[in-house]
Amino acid sequence: MEYTNKLARSLETVGETDYLMIILSLFLCIISSFILMHVYKNKANSLSSKIQISMIIPLLSNITFLVILIVKSSLALSLGLVGALSVIRFRTPVKEPEDLAFLFFAIALGIGYGALQIYSTSIIFLILIIIIWFFLSRRNEGLGKNFNLMIECNVDQSQKDFDKILNSLKKNCHEAEMIKIEKQDSSMMLFFKISFDKSDNLKLLITNLEKEFIGIKYTLYENKTVD
Repeated sequence: MEYTNKLARSLETVGETDYLMIILSLFLCIISSFILMHVYKNKANSLSSKIQISMIIPLLSNITFLVILIVKSSLALSLGLVGALSVIRFRTPVKEPEDLAFLFFAIALGIGYGALQIYSTSIIFLILIIIIWFFLSRRNEGLGKNFNLMIECNVDQSQKDFDKILNSLKKNCHEAEMIKIEKQDSSMMLFFKISFDKSDNLKLLITNLEKEFIGIKYTLYENKTVD
């Protein structure tokens, strides 16, 4: 008799769940996360790990959606989640504050839609996307054209990588000047001063470095002088 009552109460709880709202919220979460990924790719000024971070934005939002959907109706599960998250650490630090802002934005989407706050989440999401799109587009117009590029590659592959790097710089840069070469035990450092006609060429160079040179490390920063 006791088990029958428990089963009846469980069925009543399941019947109270609005599956149509969950499906709608999940659909909006998926669409919004891919829109955020597109905005990050085109408007963010991040210079490192842009491809890797953009690919995890939809996954992060929807995983957060699932977690919030599961724990939002149970205090015990919520406390267990706090304990579980306390052991999670970032092994690779996120270096740029802009990347952290977009990752937090992705988590906020999952929390909002997971809590079934569809209207407020959607409205705030659209407002923030409009602000980010136009604000970052104005920043890109004033982007400096002169940059310093430092590339670290393996000595054994240095000749092959060196030719590919020169071809990539010739293709994507307006001007490229080699400043210095440093050789250590097993690595070689190449220093370039480069300039661009358009900010799109900067994005193309970063994409090319990410795709074509898997084993190298590079640092790219704007060449500014203190007034």
